[in-house]
Amino acid sequence: MEQFNLLDRVRLLEPVPLKSGFDNALTVADRAPIGTVGTIVEVLEPAQVFLVELFGDWVKLEAEGLRRAAASEEGAFRETLGVEVVKRQQMILLKRADVVKVGLFRLLDEMPEELLEEVQTFAESLSYRHQEMSKPMEPTG
Repeated sequence: MEQFNLLDRVRLLEPVPLKSGFDNALTVADRAPIGTVGTIVEVLEPAQVFLVELFGDWVKLEAEGLRRAAASEEGAFRETLGVEVVKRQQMILLKRADVVKVGLFRLLDEMPEELLEEVQTFAESLSYRHQEMSKPMEPTG
């Protein structure tokens, strides 16, 4: 039996009704078709029932609103068709979530606001340090 976890990427094995009402979507449908990809955003019943964000075509947000886009376009993202309840037997695993990131998300979700600001500052300093260390050395003359 396939085990699913928070933030795993999945693909639907059967159509799933879209009930969450994303009225501003470019793709208007009452069902997500077989083959639709999504991400598990909540575990409702461990190993059995999950809340999955289901994705449609690639889109881009412009001043006039959403428009269809190529995946390679800068700023393009997958349109959300809905966030729906999906059972284990209705999907297959495409890619496991990064365990470290999932652990961090869980910790962040439980932290008080004042600690979140400290974590953000620390993460930004780590990111900056990594970028500086990754820059190629300039030749000295």
